[in-house]
Amino acid sequence: MRKFLLALAAIAVALASAAAGWFGVKAWKASQDTPDPQQTSVPTETTSGETVALTFRLSEVEASVDGLFDAPACGETWTPSSDTANGVLPKVDASLRQVSGVDTVTVVPGYTTETAGLGFLASEGSIIVTRDDVVVTPGWGAEFVPEYFVATPGETTLTQNNVEFTGSTLCDVADELNSIWEGFDWSTATEDEIAAKQAETAAFNAQHEQLPAGTYRVYQYSPIILGEPAAIARVLSEEGITGLAGLQYNIGYTALYEDARVQEHCTDQVDGDGNLLSRSCDVPEDVLAEVLEREVPVEYIADTPPAVAISLAAEFTVE
Repeated sequence: MRKFLLALAAIAVALASAAAGWFGVKAWKASQDTPDPQQTSVPTETTSGETVALTFRLSEVEASVDGLFDAPACGETWTPSSDTANGVLPKVDASLRQVSGVDTVTVVPGYTTETAGLGFLASEGSIIVTRDDVVVTPGWGAEFVPEYFVATPGETTLTQNNVEFTGSTLCDVADELNSIWEGFDWSTATEDEIAAKQAETAAFNAQHEQLPAGTYRVYQYSPIILGEPAAIARVLSEEGITGLAGLQYNIGYTALYEDARVQEHCTDQVDGDGNLLSRSCDVPEDVLAEVLEREVPVEYIADTPPAVAISLAAEFTVE
């Protein structure tokens, strides 16, 4: 199953289990939003006029980073060193606050560089959390969802994909929450059975309102991709085409919908007056590749392989 279908399925599971996965689902939602102009602005430069025809294929981008990094498992001791990749350093901020009496951590991911006007593909916010250097990151949805960013020296380019976590979502207890709903059949359940599961979930969340004591460290990591994928992403961003990882599904709400090749793979739902209610698309990758093909200035292309960067930790202590 395609990763974004899995992400959509994750939303349905989250509604059933009251345990929304904050990586895959957040990444999917963020890819549907219009990004901040800071993300899509690009450096100006003089070009030779020489171009090459390129297109964007999500499967090729994903394949290019396979095996570059294995995220540490829940319960594993992990004390990484911060490292740049292709001139880019992830940055992350984490703040602990009370939300309706529940310890809630907000994570703000971003990127910085010392290279002027560097454009690249990277994750919208892949996070690893440790408590006393033991991994407690929630275990669902931690997949690579690439987006195009531009970073400039002395500034942090935010991913616009803030995520939150609470004690009940940490991996050392989340299995208990998932087990409450495991095997539950919504299609045959009575209102009383649903209410009982919801009450059990509420009791679990109340039990884990406070984060366990310890020193928490939050890291952001990501493959940093230059080369042809970043070059075509830059050209497309100059046209206002963003959210490339989800474009197969949300292309119906972009200017690219005017292309007959796209319309063939979209279905509209309208009301009795013919007003558009929703538009669903599922454009095959080969078709999408044809639609996205552009002439790209050769100066946009950096002959550099993908590499993984890891941020310094954002740290806080719970007494």
